[in-house]
Amino acid sequence: MYFHLAGGHAANTFDAGSDSGDGVQIIRTIVFCIAVLGAGVMSPFAVAKPPAEAFGEPTVRLATLAPDGKSIASVWTAKDGEVLVVTDVGTGKSRAIANVTTVKPRDLDFVSADYVVAKVSQTQRIGNGEKFEHSTAFSFNLKDGKFVELQRSTQGLAKQSGLGRIVGVSADGAYAYMPAWVQRDNRDATYALFRVSLATGAASVVKDGWGSTSTADWLAAPNGDAQMRDEMHENSGKHELLRMVGSEWVSIMSENNGFRTVVLQGVRSGDRAPLVSSYSDTGVLTLYAVNEAGAREPVLAREDADIDSLVIDSNRVIAGVSYEGMTPQYGMFDPALNAAISKVQKALAGSSTYLVDWSNDWSTMLFFSEGGASAGDYYIFNKTTGSLQPLLGIRPAITDAFVAQVEPFTYAARDGLEIPALITWPIGVAPEARKNLPMIVMPHGGPAAYDALGYDGLAQFLANEGYVVLQPNFRGSTGFGLGFKQAGYGEWGRKMQTDISDGVGAMVASGAANAKRVCIVGWSYGGYAALAGGALSPELYACVASVAGVSDLREMLGWEYDRIGPQSPTYRRWTLLIGDPDKDGAAIDAVSPARLVDRFKAPVLLIHGNDDTTVPPSQSSVMADALNRAGKKVTFQRIVGDDHDLGRGQNTKTVYEAIAAFLAANMPPG
Repeated sequence: MYFHLAGGHAANTFDAGSDSGDGVQIIRTIVFCIAVLGAGVMSPFAVAKPPAEAFGEPTVRLATLAPDGKSIASVWTAKDGEVLVVTDVGTGKSRAIANVTTVKPRDLDFVSADYVVAKVSQTQRIGNGEKFEHSTAFSFNLKDGKFVELQRSTQGLAKQSGLGRIVGVSADGAYAYMPAWVQRDNRDATYALFRVSLATGAASVVKDGWGSTSTADWLAAPNGDAQMRDEMHENSGKHELLRMVGSEWVSIMSENNGFRTVVLQGVRSGDRAPLVSSYSDTGVLTLYAVNEAGAREPVLAREDADIDSLVIDSNRVIAGVSYEGMTPQYGMFDPALNAAISKVQKALAGSSTYLVDWSNDWSTMLFFSEGGASAGDYYIFNKTTGSLQPLLGIRPAITDAFVAQVEPFTYAARDGLEIPALITWPIGVAPEARKNLPMIVMPHGGPAAYDALGYDGLAQFLANEGYVVLQPNFRGSTGFGLGFKQAGYGEWGRKMQTDISDGVGAMVASGAANAKRVCIVGWSYGGYAALAGGALSPELYACVASVAGVSDLREMLGWEYDRIGPQSPTYRRWTLLIGDPDKDGAAIDAVSPARLVDRFKAPVLLIHGNDDTTVPPSQSSVMADALNRAGKKVTFQRIVGDDHDLGRGQNTKTVYEAIAAFLAANMPPG
């Protein structure tokens, strides 16, 4: 399975190049057979005019390949919810396993021939009434159709957002090794490692964690024994990695700066050497092998690109990495796998193609491709025969005619920093007519994230509405080196914001955008940037839309302080990014849109899920109240029963249509 550290149709011909081995043969038939699902699962055939929701949440997601490579499991959108589905790779036929509508599937793992494990979550309240996203995991037996909740009966199990994580699977495929926070005998909660039966859900302790209340991660050996653990002492700020040597825990790395700068990731395929990630002396995020003395050796390192993701399995065995950049690039320990991935990407040239999963022997590999002319397709690659089989399209209503062209665009910020960006051109506008267009500026969330070439549902939807969309990777974004990321520290509402404004200027100067017809739309941090644009650059924007955005930075920091405490590494990082409210209160207020409502000229749309546990809904409520008091034009739409992602049921449709109506009222595309 493919995990992050911190989601085109094939060409008719291709050049297999001079690589050794068989070329890639693309089998043309995309299979959408549904054997058991019956009524309720959306029929994957294109419609003439895709509805708003067709651009957003995919109808097929979270695909994972069986260890033998013969089937995949995925979550499908059904008429009234979601269904767990298993698809036979050979025939393309699919059968329903369970209805998962009442929970939110977050991840799937085909852990053995008989079991699929789904990590799910639900929004719940804790004792003080605060909402949080409680997670758990279910195992589904593919032979008898039974499913059980894992660890449910574990004594002292605390409600937690990380429950359901797997750090290993037994050799017989009957047990998973899963860490969890437990609290017994009125003692402080500790992070214990459990051996969990996939058949019954019952758990037994491997390591109980009572030696330390600061354990934050476990690495299990193939037999389930604890091999390494990660210790983060919040009060002192000390971070330590310990390795089991004989029967003793030995410290192999220690730092005392309040953060994890070295992160335990897994073990190397082959020799099972522990692997950690950290920034190199030149500021590149790198993977390192660690010996028993704690010495680190860089592996799969590149000086021109950070590691973005790990190619890692359920036992945390790492086969390779992907690197940050506008399109996916891989580095594998096995050169033959490098060659296989390269061949598939070459066969799907014009799209961004990702390795998703693989069989135990690597003879079968699951890829996902999007961008170019594709709204997203899963492919099966047989490494032995060289065949590449399109299996499932995730947005079947979006045909080639409705996929807007996306291209990279680079411009200079006012201080000379080069800002990488993406332009999505409106559907139906010929290249020679791309002048003086109405434009949507869409900064990404995070802000520690970046927009890469691929398929962005909201950008594509807006392009189909007739707008050109600019997605700037402002300073503070990941994907372009540590220096670029650190350049955003303390720059919320300042240089991070002027980077966005300079993108507007660059598009206007190029002749592509109409200076009087620009709106800014964003989600999460992008929602903050949208509101900051309305407050700090009111002359630029004809309208402002914020989805799940932050509006009052001091209040946001206070909420995090109360929720996780001042000694938490997460809170320390927020103060690094935004500022310390005790020392920098005036500077923080100066870039808080809710405190600057008198400056707004443009109408504002606010959308927020009432179960959001990432950015509290009060951030939009405070903004709406302040704008109303100031006599400004504002619309606040609350989404009931959904969280920060707003991807449940009809909510994608609700959000997209609300944005389209708001834009049409304030900046119609015609």
